Amino acid sequence: MFIGHYAVGFVLKKKTNNIPLWLLFVSVQLVDIMAFLFVLLGIEKISYNPSKNPFLRTIIEYVPYSHSLFANALLSLVVFLIFWKLKSKEWGIVLFAGVFSHWFIDSLVHAGDMPLFHNSLKVGFGLWQFPWIAYLMELLALLLAGYYLLRNYKKKSRHIILIIALSVGLTSMFFAPEAEATPALASIMSLSLYTIFAAIAYWCDREVRK
Repeated sequence: MFIGHYAVGFVLKKKTNNIPLWLLFVSVQLVDIMAFLFVLLGIEKISYNPSKNPFLRTIIEYVPYSHSLFANALLSLVVFLIFWKLKSKEWGIVLFAGVFSHWFIDSLVHAGDMPLFHNSLKVGFGLWQFPWIAYLMELLALLLAGYYLLRNYKKKSRHIILIIALSVGLTSMFFAPEAEATPALASIMSLSLYTIFAAIAYWCDREVRK
C-alpha cells in the first residue's frame, strides 16, 4: 500500500497529539524506507514487472529484512524501546503501533509475497489484483482519516495541502503510463517522496503550534 499508511499516521496523531505528525509519518513508512535503502545497498531485491495494473509493476523478490512479519516485529520493538527510553512509554507504544501496522496493511493488498519469517511462508490477500477497488479504498481511507484528525482543528489549511499532495501522488501513480524504472531509480523516487511528505507534515506541525 502507498498513501494508505499515512491514514494510520493521522489516526495516531488524533489519539496522541503530543507526538509530531512528521514522526508518525516516518514510523508508518519506516519498513518501506528500510526496504528501499536495502535495495540501493544490494541487500534486498525488487524488479520491474510490465503490467497495465499500476499496483503490480514492482515485484518483491527478496525482502526478508524489511518486510517479513518477524523483522517488522523486531523493528517495532526496537522503536518502542528507543522512544520509551528517550521520551515516554506512550511515545514508545504509539510509534510501535505505527511501525507494526505497516506489515498488516500491506498484507491486505499484496498478492502472496509478504513473508512471515525471513523469505518464507508468504501471504497476502491480493486486493491489488483489483486496481480500482484498491485505489478507491486507499484514497477513501486517507480522506476519512484526514477528516477524523482535522474536524476540530481551527488551523487546517496546511494539513489540507498535505492531504491533497498525498492524493495527487497516488492518483499520478495510478494513471501514469507504463514505463520501466530500474530498482535503484524506483527506490530513489520513493525515498524522495517519503522525505517530501514528512517535510510537509513537519510544516503542518508548525502551523498547529502557532
